[in-house]
Amino acid sequence: MKIFDNGAELRALRKISGLSQSKLAEITSVVQARISAYELGKNGLKENERATIQATIDGLDERAIRDLKIKRYRSHERTGNALASRTRRTYSKTNGNSEYLMTLAQLENRFLCENSNASPKAVSLFAGCGGLCYGVKAAGFRIVGASELHAGFREIYNRNFPKVPTLTNDVRKICEAECARIIAREGHIDLMAGGPPCQGFSLTGKRDPEDPRNVLFYDYLRIANAIRPKVVLMENVRLLTSMKNPEGRLLTECILEAFSDIGYKAGFFCLNAKDYGVPQHRERVIFIAILEETGKAPALPRATHGEGATLFGIEKPYRAFGDAVSDLDYIESGEKSRTDKWHFAVSHPDHVIEWLVDVPQGASAHDNDAAEMRPPSGYNTTYKRQVWNEPGSTVATTFAMISGCRNVHPIATRSMTIREAMRLQSFPDGFLLCGKIGDIRTAIGNAVPPLLGYVIGTHIRQSYIL
Repeated sequence: MKIFDNGAELRALRKISGLSQSKLAEITSVVQARISAYELGKNGLKENERATIQATIDGLDERAIRDLKIKRYRSHERTGNALASRTRRTYSKTNGNSEYLMTLAQLENRFLCENSNASPKAVSLFAGCGGLCYGVKAAGFRIVGASELHAGFREIYNRNFPKVPTLTNDVRKICEAECARIIAREGHIDLMAGGPPCQGFSLTGKRDPEDPRNVLFYDYLRIANAIRPKVVLMENVRLLTSMKNPEGRLLTECILEAFSDIGYKAGFFCLNAKDYGVPQHRERVIFIAILEETGKAPALPRATHGEGATLFGIEKPYRAFGDAVSDLDYIESGEKSRTDKWHFAVSHPDHVIEWLVDVPQGASAHDNDAAEMRPPSGYNTTYKRQVWNEPGSTVATTFAMISGCRNVHPIATRSMTIREAMRLQSFPDGFLLCGKIGDIRTAIGNAVPPLLGYVIGTHIRQSYIL
C-alpha cells in the first residue's frame, strides 16, 4: 500500500473520494485539526495516522462513500442534563478586576462631561453604535456631526449621543453643500474619524477587490477634502494591509496616495488593542493623516500594556478575560443574571454541552480524544474555550454562537453574554443598548473599543490639535 507523502497529496486523495476533513476525521478517529494542519503544511501526521487514513480511504467503495456523505444529525435537545450531574463551577474576582472597572468608570465620567464650545470639534462617519465616538468625546472632543447607515446601529448611537447633529446617513450622498453647512455652523473641524465597512477587507469575507464597499474610503476622503479637518483618523481590519485593488496595487498605497493628493501627510499603523489596556486581542490598522501645512508627522501613541516592564517604559501587564468579567454573576447555558439584564446566556443543545464540558481552557472540542465527542464540522478554532488569565480573543459579531471562533467561556460551558462582550470591548456598563438583540450583538462586535478610541483621541488632541 502506497501512502501519501504530503498534505497536497492527502487533500487530492480526500477530494477524489468526496470526503470533507471533518468526515475523514470522523471515520479514522484522527483529530480534524491535525488533518487540517497537515494539509496546510504546518505539521506532520504520525506514520500510523497516515497509514490509517490511507487504508480507510482505500477500503471505501462507492456505496460507503455515498453513505458517508449523509450528514450526521443530532437532535437539539435542551434539558440541562449534561450539567445537572456535575458540581457547579464558579470563579472569584481577579486581582485586576477592580482596577479595570475603575478605569471604565473614569472613562465614563470623562464621556459624560459636557465639552465647551471651545473644545476641539470632531465629526464621525460610519459611526456604528458609537465606540470610537465614545472614546473621542472622552478625550475632550465635541462631536458636531455623525453619520451611520444601519438603522439599528444608529438607534443605539442616538441613545448615547442625543445632542449630536445627524448627517446624511449614506456617506455617498453627503454633498459639498452639506459639508459647507457644517463649516458655517461650527467653523473649522479638528478631527474626522471613522472606518469604512470592513466586510470587503475581512478574513471572514471573500476579500473581493471589486466589492463596492472597498471604495467607500474614497467617499470618506472626498468629504475630508470638503471640510478640511486638521486630522483624519480611519480604522479598519488589519488584513486591509494585504488587500489589492483590481489593478493589483495594495490598497494601503492607494489610500496614502489619495491622502497626499488632497494635501495630507498620512501613515498607517498596525496595532493590537490589548497593548492599550483593552482586555482583548484585537488587531486593527489605523490611518492617521495630518494637514501637510502643519509640518507634523503621523504617529501612534506609545503602548501602555505588555508582558511586563520593558526598556520602552511599559509597566502594566495585559488585562485578561477574567479582569473584565469576574465580578459578574456565574451563569451557565440558558441562565441569566438576577441583576444585569444584558448578562444572559444562550441555551445550547445537550450534545454540544457534552462535547465541551470537559474541554480545558484554550482547547477545542475538536481536540477531544473520542471521535463521538468531536463536532462533525468546523475547525480547531471553533467550539474553543477562551483563557481566563489571558486577554480575550477578538470579539466578533457572532460572539453568542458557541460554534463560532473562540466563543466559549473559559469556565462556564456556554458562549459569551452581551455584557461580557461589552466588557471585553471596554464599553462602560452605563452605555445604553436598545433595539433587536441581533443588531446589538453585531454593533458590539463591529465597534472600536472605546478605551482604544480614548487613547488615540487623547494622543491626537495633545500632539496635533493643541
